[in-house]
Amino acid sequence: MNLRRGVFTFAIAAAVLIGTLALIPTPYWIIAPGSAVDLSQRIAVDGHAPPSDRFYLTDVTVTRASALTLVARFAPEFRVVPQEVLLPAGESPGQYDRLLVDSMTQSQSVAAVVAERAAGFHVNDPVQRIVVAEIMPNSKVGSTLHVGDILELVAGRRVVETSDVAKLIGRMPAGRAIAVAVRRGDRNLSLNVGTIATGTGTRFGIRVSRSMEKPDLPVAVRYSLGNIAGSSGGLMFALQIYGALRDDRHQPGNLIAGTGALSSDGSVRPIEGTLQKLIAAKRAGARVFLVPRENYADVAAERQIRVVPVRSFQEALAALRS
Repeated sequence: MNLRRGVFTFAIAAAVLIGTLALIPTPYWIIAPGSAVDLSQRIAVDGHAPPSDRFYLTDVTVTRASALTLVARFAPEFRVVPQEVLLPAGESPGQYDRLLVDSMTQSQSVAAVVAERAAGFHVNDPVQRIVVAEIMPNSKVGSTLHVGDILELVAGRRVVETSDVAKLIGRMPAGRAIAVAVRRGDRNLSLNVGTIATGTGTRFGIRVSRSMEKPDLPVAVRYSLGNIAGSSGGLMFALQIYGALRDDRHQPGNLIAGTGALSSDGSVRPIEGTLQKLIAAKRAGARVFLVPRENYADVAAERQIRVVPVRSFQEALAALRS
């Protein structure tokens, strides 16, 4: 009887300990393999059937690590990263989620523009702006910057990408005011904006986003992607659209998976979670996996699937033709 009571007591204590560890948050996040999404079911190009080749978007799942789930660092298919790798300094997970949603919207427009131009259609450059989306509580900008301000110049340099602000001021001494030119409504303003020190360099303590006007496309494109967010699907979106526009239907079609953020000039930018996305591609039965050149080292040793590093949309097209 005493033995049974001891075993029961131990079991209860172990359960309490496991439950407690599962509730203790840590400053780490777990990147795990997600799914491979068949884009022929998610992207419709007006007047054109999907191409014979099947293009798959690969994604990851990202969850906050608890003291219990930190053991995932010992599993090769998972990647455990510090919070600052994923979240810009000063941002909450909720703010980062909104950034991912904005990035997905922009990536859809960029992909359609790049694909239709590559297919021979004329598409005017959509107007793009870098906008102050949020001001963090720890910011020292005071009343100088407002949400909705369009950033044009920082420290005398033009702002073109969302990453430009951090690059321009990251190594400057924290605490100093920096000259910023913004457009607010119909006014052009010259401001001196305060800065703060963060773990990744000097910052304004703001979140910026890219605002792109909806492009005037010769051929309408409709997306139905559900709750997928982020910008890393741009390359695969563009390949799906291009294949449909070129009436690229042959038998048998190949199953091609990949990842890569796409810029409006057709360049392919690096992403996070390369290995985890490769695992998702293999589980879906893909024969080819396209990856940004900067991320190739993460999966260069793969032998079960052909991994193709690319720097641009045109490189991806050339690789698939070969």
